[in-house]
Amino acid sequence: EIATPDGEPQTSIGGLLAAADYRFDDPVLSDADVFLLIGSEAWTAYRDEALFGLLRQAVADGKIVGAICAGTVAAARARLLDGRAHTSNGKDWLEAAVPGYGGGEGYRDQARAVTAGRVVTAAGSAPVSFAASVARLVAPDAEAQIAAYEAMFAREFQAP
Repeated sequence: EIATPDGEPQTSIGGLLAAADYRFDDPVLSDADVFLLIGSEAWTAYRDEALFGLLRQAVADGKIVGAICAGTVAAARARLLDGRAHTSNGKDWLEAAVPGYGGGEGYRDQARAVTAGRVVTAAGSAPVSFAASVARLVAPDAEAQIAAYEAMFAREFQAP
């Protein structure tokens, strides 16, 4: 199920149109097991303390939170990256997008997704490792299948 700020469909940076089932302020969201913050330029201007509180509570409750591309801006604003290993589209980019960003010491400048506990972050250029990392948390007993899919989809990024 998908939630958006206003309950209306949203388009990701990659052009994926997501129809919404809920608004960010819908109380049913606290029952979700997985929260994924997809890439969107909208995050650079978006500030919603209620959403950020929901994300902090999700992490405290041991739920999975994934943030990719500009979705890491929301994770940083929610203070989910403070004291936690993470990555994004670039440390300088994240510092510029989030004044007061407190996660600098945990930043990992790497091409693949970073998993720290049940929080997964990735640059927009790492959709395969991001999806695989989230899948590993959701279905830890399916490692062989996840690894096979990850290898298959990662071929697109290999040099010819």
